Amino acid sequence: MKGEGAVNSYSIHTDDITVIYFAGDLRPESIGGDHCHDKYEITLTLSASGHCRIEGMEVALSPRTLILIKPLVYHRVSLENEPLFEGYTVCFSKSALSGAVLDMLERISEGESESGRYYSSKSVSDAIISAFERFEIADILPEKERGALVNALLSEIIILLSAEEGQNMTLTDGELGAKVVRYLNDNITKNISLDRLARRFFVSKYHLCRAFKSYSGISVHSYINHKRIMYARQLIEAGETASGAAYKVGFGDYSAFYRAYVKIVGKSPTRN
Repeated sequence: MKGEGAVNSYSIHTDDITVIYFAGDLRPESIGGDHCHDKYEITLTLSASGHCRIEGMEVALSPRTLILIKPLVYHRVSLENEPLFEGYTVCFSKSALSGAVLDMLERISEGESESGRYYSSKSVSDAIISAFERFEIADILPEKERGALVNALLSEIIILLSAEEGQNMTLTDGELGAKVVRYLNDNITKNISLDRLARRFFVSKYHLCRAFKSYSGISVHSYINHKRIMYARQLIEAGETASGAAYKVGFGDYSAFYRAYVKIVGKSPTRN
């Protein structure tokens, strides 16, 4: 970072990727308000204090935090106290990636939130930082070589983020079970399937189910149903209709909700 008040920045534009590096005094008027676009966005903060508000979540900005934001998701950056900021923003289309790297992007972008993923400083390795820093090399290359290097560095970043996620494969059954429980509790009303869970935690459905039952004593399906029914019961007791409660807790089919409610609670959801 340059001295206080100095600005050091560059931007690189290719057909599918835009890279912006900025270090300096980032005034509110240069950040803008809520906005969205039709590309993925990765923001890496190297020096900042504030937060980023994204649809469905708000995350703290601090040194070495990284946010992956999905297309068409509104987001807004707010800095606190000193408006000094150093970091990178990379916007890109899916067409910039292919094959295994595109598959990795789709897996990691499912994440805990429908809006994107947040990586704290402990999850952002030196190798990831190095990949971002090497965009500066691309900035001084001829057009053809610049585009090739930018594409390669973006792919490298996605691969390294995927590798960080892939550490789940080395977890014990207890550790994996605990992570799945936390994820389910945070997303219990959303669309959850074994396929999505397995992709999210980079394990097979068989491994996930075995680890979860070993940790919790019940199956994933039973856990989800029980949590949702207990939540629905609270809503109904507070005055919500049975069909409204079924929808709010994540049941797409009322008859399935009704059967699960009677099995777990012992009476129909419309009975006092």
